[in-house]
Amino acid sequence: MPSPKAPPAAPASEEPGAYLDMPPERRAAAKAHAALLARTAGKVALELPIGADVDDFRRVLVQGAKP
Repeated sequence: MPSPKAPPAAPASEEPGAYLDMPPERRAAAKAHAALLARTAGKVALELPIGADVDDFRRVLVQGAKP
């Protein structure tokens, strides 16, 4: 049984967070930010050796996020 505080389950065809009430420009900014984070995380994951742990990932991700 779902928790009463949990957000409603979104249908598979719906975009993530569609149940959140926010202006279109804020939603677009959030989607752009999430896409940037996903690209950065993917790049970092490809650069790390196979034996890297979460601390290595975090260190490289933070370094890559600096301008």
